[in-house]
Amino acid sequence: MFPQERRGTTDRRRSHFSVRRIGCIDEAHALAATACQDVLGQGLDGSQRAMLQPALSFFTWRTLVREAGLQPSKAVSIMVGAIQGAT
Repeated sequence: MFPQERRGTTDRRRSHFSVRRIGCIDEAHALAATACQDVLGQGLDGSQRAMLQPALSFFTWRTLVREAGLQPSKAVSIMVGAIQGAT
């Protein structure tokens, strides 16, 4: 086998491994997010649990802190108020 062929095969295997590893990370992240929602959602009604999902979203926090310019502690207060008020 020529070195180029070996390199191409190795690159394909490495690429496939990376895709599989990313898939595993995504799956682990989804399981962790679900576990967090289950723990934090205990004692909340359906509307409050619905508000919990955007409260845990990275994009919500990015919007509140970076785009709206809130301090992280103020963003937390707002989201806690939104969850408590969602009855």
